[in-house]
Amino acid sequence: MKNLIAILVAGIVVTALDYFVQGNLLTAAYYSKMESYRHDTAVSSLIIADFVAVAVFAWVFCKVGSVFGEGLKGGTCAGFTLGVLVNFPAWHFVFLTTKGYPYALSWINTGYGIVWYMVIGAIIGALMKKSAPTSLTSPPH
Repeated sequence: MKNLIAILVAGIVVTALDYFVQGNLLTAAYYSKMESYRHDTAVSSLIIADFVAVAVFAWVFCKVGSVFGEGLKGGTCAGFTLGVLVNFPAWHFVFLTTKGYPYALSWINTGYGIVWYMVIGAIIGALMKKSAPTSLTSPPH
């Protein structure tokens, strides 16, 4: 149950972040001027994609999170590492393969994507933090 709540909270936060950054700031500065950019994508598809990305991150964090540590700090560290792993090559490939995609935007999206994953990691790490083991002989608190 903790995992689902963590995914739900992180999904809502990054969807709101995407609405502000991608949907407003970067659309006004870049995307509205690009011929190759699709302006007809359903918003629901983008929201679903955010939640899928968060769920994938949570799954990976469950598998390798012990390497980074638990809690907020471990989640943020995992988010940074996985954010670099995903975003650095991806946005540079987009620049190399998409006409009219500015090189500056590949760096902006790389940085934004790393921060995006760090936000997810912080939320997932904080909310999925394992509880301390309880002993059968210790009295309830």
